[in-house]
Amino acid sequence: MLFLFVGAAWLGVRVWGAPPAQAAPTTVLESSALRIEITAAPYSYAVIEKTTGHVLLRQSQTTFTVGTARSATTAAIGNKTATTLDATLRFSESSETGHARWTFVNPAVVQVKLTYDKGSPTSITEAFLDQGEHNYGLWEYSYYGTGGALDNRGANNHPLLGLSGPAVGSGDPSGRAPFYVTSLKYGVYADTLASGRATIAVNDRTSFTFDTPALTYNVIYGPSYAQVLARYNQLAGGSLMPPLWAFDPIWWRDDHHADLDANGVTSAQALVKKDADNLQRLQLPASGMWLDRPWGSGGGGLGGWGNFDFDSGPTGFPDPEGMMKDLASRNMYLLGWIANHANNGMLTDPIFAPAIFSAANGFAGDFTTTPGLDLRRPEVFAHFKNQLRDNFVKRGMRGFKIDRGEQGEVPVALQNELAVLTAKAAYDATSDVLGTEGFTFGRNVYDRARKYVGVWNGDSDSTFEGMSDSLKQILRLGAIMYSMVGSDTGGYGRAPNAELFARWLALSAHSPMMEILLGPNRTIWNDYNTGPNANPRLPAIARTFAQEHHDLIPYARSMVYASTQTGMPAMRMMPFSFPNDPAVADMFDEYMFGDALLVAPILAAGATSRSVYLPAGTWIDYNDKMTRHAGPATITVTAPLDVIPRFVKAGAIIPRGDILKSNNNWTSNWAPSLRIEFYPATGVASRFEYYTGTSVVAMTGSQSNATVRWQAGNLGINGAIEVHSIDRFTLVRRNNQTLASGDFQYNATTHVMTIPLSGATTVEIVR
Repeated sequence: MLFLFVGAAWLGVRVWGAPPAQAAPTTVLESSALRIEITAAPYSYAVIEKTTGHVLLRQSQTTFTVGTARSATTAAIGNKTATTLDATLRFSESSETGHARWTFVNPAVVQVKLTYDKGSPTSITEAFLDQGEHNYGLWEYSYYGTGGALDNRGANNHPLLGLSGPAVGSGDPSGRAPFYVTSLKYGVYADTLASGRATIAVNDRTSFTFDTPALTYNVIYGPSYAQVLARYNQLAGGSLMPPLWAFDPIWWRDDHHADLDANGVTSAQALVKKDADNLQRLQLPASGMWLDRPWGSGGGGLGGWGNFDFDSGPTGFPDPEGMMKDLASRNMYLLGWIANHANNGMLTDPIFAPAIFSAANGFAGDFTTTPGLDLRRPEVFAHFKNQLRDNFVKRGMRGFKIDRGEQGEVPVALQNELAVLTAKAAYDATSDVLGTEGFTFGRNVYDRARKYVGVWNGDSDSTFEGMSDSLKQILRLGAIMYSMVGSDTGGYGRAPNAELFARWLALSAHSPMMEILLGPNRTIWNDYNTGPNANPRLPAIARTFAQEHHDLIPYARSMVYASTQTGMPAMRMMPFSFPNDPAVADMFDEYMFGDALLVAPILAAGATSRSVYLPAGTWIDYNDKMTRHAGPATITVTAPLDVIPRFVKAGAIIPRGDILKSNNNWTSNWAPSLRIEFYPATGVASRFEYYTGTSVVAMTGSQSNATVRWQAGNLGINGAIEVHSIDRFTLVRRNNQTLASGDFQYNATTHVMTIPLSGATTVEIVR
C-alpha cells in the first residue's frame, strides 16, 4: 500500500511493510496483533501490524557507550518462548557483547530490554527509521522542533529535562515523560528515570538516548491514539484524581505582603481575608487561595522558605490557624508555595544538612545558592514529608504548589527522579492527614509524578503570545497523560491589560484547573476601572467565566476521572479526537474539552472574531445552543470580550450544575443540583459516563423519527435534564409515566424541554 506524506519536514513516498532491498534471514516472534522480525546481519528489527503487514516501527541501530560508542552490527539469536526472544549483540568496535530481549507484555505491547554483558555503559541509544509520522509527547515545550506547535519533528538531541526561563516562548514548561505517540498507530515508552535526549525525524532517524547502564522500553500498538494512551496508562500509571473542591477556581497573589495600602489593610493575613470578602461580594466562585512566596519566617532568596512556618510578624500572618478557620467557614482552603530548596533552618537541620547537594557533602557540580535535598535517602524524604505534614497540613492547609527543581538545585542526572520524589513527598504529606482531599500541583514533573500532582505550565508572559504558548503547552501535557492542568490566568509578572485578562479567563474557564493571579496593578476589582488598558466590565466578565467553570465541574471532573482510567486527557489536542483529519494534525488554537466540546480561544489582541475549523460531523454553536454547522468546514464566528467560541457535537450529553457550594454565600438555601444537557441526533448513540465521586453512572440517549430517549442510573444529586432541538412532541414520559404539561417545561422559541429528575430516570419524548 502506498502512502504519501507532505509536510515542511519531509516529502516522499514510503512503501510500508516492504522488505529491505536485500532481504536477510529473520527470526519471528508473534502475538495475535503484532509480528516482530529480527534480522541478524546487519542487526535490526521491525514491529509489524499482522492484519495489514504494515511496518509500524523499524529499528536501525543500538549503541552502547562504554568509554566509546559501540553499535551492534550482528545478532546471535538465543532462547525463544511463545512470548520472549533473546539475542546476543556483537559490535565491530569490541569483542564484548550486549543483550536484547523482546517480550510481549500483552499482544499489543512489546517490551525491549537492552543490557551489556561486561562493564557498565554510561548511555544507551536506540534509533529507528523515520517514516514521516507525526510525533506527539515527550516534553511540554514545542519550539525546539521544526515540525510545528504539537508535532516534535525536527527536535535534535533535545534533553528530557525541565526548562526554566526558556530562550524562546514563555513560562517554565517543565512537564516531560519518556513517551511519544505517533500517527503510525504506535507509541514508545522508555521506563526509566535516567536523564535522556531525543531526536525526532532528523536525517531520516528518530532516536532516544538515556544515561543508564541498562534500558527497558516498550513499543505500544494502538491502532488508535486512544488505545496507545490507554496502554501507556496501564504501564506507567494513571494521573491524579483531585478532590471535588480542586475543580473550582483557586485565587492567589505572588506576594501577600505587597499591595497592602491599595487594599486598605496592614498585613498579609488581612489581605487574604479581604480577598475572600471581595470574592464573595462579587459572586466569584472560589474554593481555595494559595500563598506564594514569601510566606515563611526568615529571609534569603526564597523569601523565608526553609523554616517550615509562617511569617508571624505584624505585616505577615500573626494567626495562621485563625486565617485558615476563616477560610474554612467559607468552604475555602489554603495552599502554600514549596520547593526542594534547602534554605534557612534546613541548612542546619541534622537530617537535612548532610543531604544538601553541595561539594562539602561530596556532590560534584555547580549548584545554586539554594541547593536541593537528596530525597532518594529514605530518612531525608520522610523528614521533608513530615515537616510539610506536621507544620502545615495538620494546622489546616489542604495542599501545596511545588515550584522549581530545574534551576540548578540538583544534579542534572537526578532531576527526573527528584521531580517524582518531591511530588510524592507533598502528596504523602496531605494524604497522611486528609486522604484524597488534599491537592498539590507543580510545574517540574516527570512521568509517574502525574499520579501525585496536577500541573501548571509555569510563569507565562502576560501577553497574547504568552497565552498562546500556554495553550500549546497544556495540550502537549495531555499527550504525556497529565490531565489536571492549567495556567496562570492573565500570565505571570507584569499586569495584563483588561482585554488579555478577559480572554485568558475564558481559556481557563475551559481548562480542568482554573487558577487566577491577583496583585499590584492586576487585581480584578481594584485595578481596571481607569487607564488606557482598563475596562470596568472586567469584574463582570470574570464572574461570567468563573461561574461557567464552576458550572462545568460535573463535566470536567468526569472527564478528568476518565483520564485516570484511560489516559485520554480531559483537555486534548485535536488529532487525538480526529486522527483521520490532516487539517488538525498540528492545530493548537482549537482543542477538545472532553469528548463533546470544541473550544476556539481568542489568541490575538483586538480580535472580535476568528475563523474556526469544524471537523466532519454536525456541530451546534454552544453559545446559542441552536445554530448548526455541517463539517468539515471553516466558518467565521464573532467573539466579543465576554464570549469564547465553542461548539458541541450533535448527540452529546453534557452534565453541568452547581454541585459544590465552596464560597457561595449569595444563594439562599443552597442545595446541590445537576443540569444535564442532551443534544439528540438521529443515528448517534449518545453516551456519557458521569463520575459521582465514588462511582461511574452511565447516561445514554438516542433519537429516532418517533422518539427521543434518555436514561441514567442514580446520579446522586437531583436536578433536571434539558433536551435540545425538540421542535415537536405529542407526549412526554418519565419512568414510563406520562407527564402532565405542568410536570415539565418547554420553550417553543429555543426548542428546549426541561424535565426534573431524581434517582434512576428514563425519559421518552414521543414526537
